[in-house]
Amino acid sequence: MAAQEGISTALKTRSRRQKRSQAATLVLMGATPLVVLGFDPWHTDVRVFRTIDACQSTLSSAQGYCEDLEREVALRHAVMAPKYTSRAQCEADFAHVINEESCKTGWCSADNLATCEQADNGLYQPPYSGFLVDQSVLDKSYHGEQPDPSALSDSQLQPVYGISDETLKSGDDSDDSYSHHSHVPFFWHYVTANGQYLGNKNLRGPVTMARTQLAGSAGKVYNGKTQRGGFGSTARQTMQAARS
Repeated sequence: MAAQEGISTALKTRSRRQKRSQAATLVLMGATPLVVLGFDPWHTDVRVFRTIDACQSTLSSAQGYCEDLEREVALRHAVMAPKYTSRAQCEADFAHVINEESCKTGWCSADNLATCEQADNGLYQPPYSGFLVDQSVLDKSYHGEQPDPSALSDSQLQPVYGISDETLKSGDDSDDSYSHHSHVPFFWHYVTANGQYLGNKNLRGPVTMARTQLAGSAGKVYNGKTQRGGFGSTARQTMQAARS
C-alpha cells in the first residue's frame, strides 16, 4: 500500500510539472513573451522631426548628431522620394503652406509653400518635410552611443513628406482640379515615401509602426494625369487603417 501511495504521489508530482512545462511552452510560443522580454519583432516606435531644431530639442546632449542624421536623410531623399512625370500631379498631392503667418492675408509667395522640385532625371518630386528616426537610435544616443547614420537601415532613418489634407480626404487622385497653387491647403500630414501614414503636421510623440511599413525602396514613378490607386490612395488607406 505504501508503495502504491508513493507511486501515486510521484505521478501527481510529475503531472503537475508537465502542466507547468506545457504552460511555459504555450507562453513562449504565444504573444506574451514579447511583452515580458520587451521586444516586438513586428513593430517599432519611431519619432518624426520636422526640423533639426526639433531633433536637437530631443537630443539636447547630442545636437551635432541631429545634423549628421539630417545630412544622411538628404542623400536618401534623392533615391526614396516618390517621383512624378507631371509637376501639377506632384503638387496636387504634396503642395502645402509651410509659413502660415505669411499666408493669412490670402496670398502666398513661393517661399511660403512646399512645392515640387524637378530632379536631374527630369521627374518631379516633393521636398521632404522632416525625417523619421527609430526610437532605438535615439535611446542609444541618450546613453552616449551615436550609430553611424549611413549604417542605419531605411527603417531606422528616412525622409518623410507632407501630403495635403485635401488629398487624403479626396477620393480622386486626379490633377484636373489643381492649377498653379490656385488653392494650397494649410493643413497637411506626414507620410513615408511609400505612402504610410504617420500623423498630422502637429505630430509630436512616438508612433508605433509595423516594420514592414518602413521598408525602404527606390521612389515609385507615377505617370499620367489620373492616378486612381496612386500615392494619394495608398496614403488614404494607411491613414484609415491607423485610425481604425
